[in-house]
Amino acid sequence: MARLAAPICLLALLLAGCGGGGDDKQEADQTVRDFVKAVNTRDADTYCDKLITKDFLEKSTFATGDKASESCKREMKAITGLHIRLVRIVSTKVDGDNATVTAVLGRAGQELKQELKLHKEDGDWKLAGSG
Repeated sequence: MARLAAPICLLALLLAGCGGGGDDKQEADQTVRDFVKAVNTRDADTYCDKLITKDFLEKSTFATGDKASESCKREMKAITGLHIRLVRIVSTKVDGDNATVTAVLGRAGQELKQELKLHKEDGDWKLAGSG
């Protein structure tokens, strides 16, 4: 069960409810779109290696380096029956290397407004958790 920690932690945060330049705003929004697509297609390589920060990856898998990535990928592939949809992006605020995207996500007939925290890492916006 502990092996499902990374994707489940982020998904639980996102689904349970628990101002910069135009390019940064668009790129942050695209990261959220890419996240939804990766979850729905169980694209573990994209999710674990490209869409979440190293810090979030390691904290959520309780591992470091390659072991964190491997654990995340196993966990992501093990999730079944989960489908989320991006209803709309409400707002995006960029502050340096940090961004907050407020989005409405749908799951199982419900729509929930979520605040997604992003951080710019190696030049790309990546999910760092949710508020």
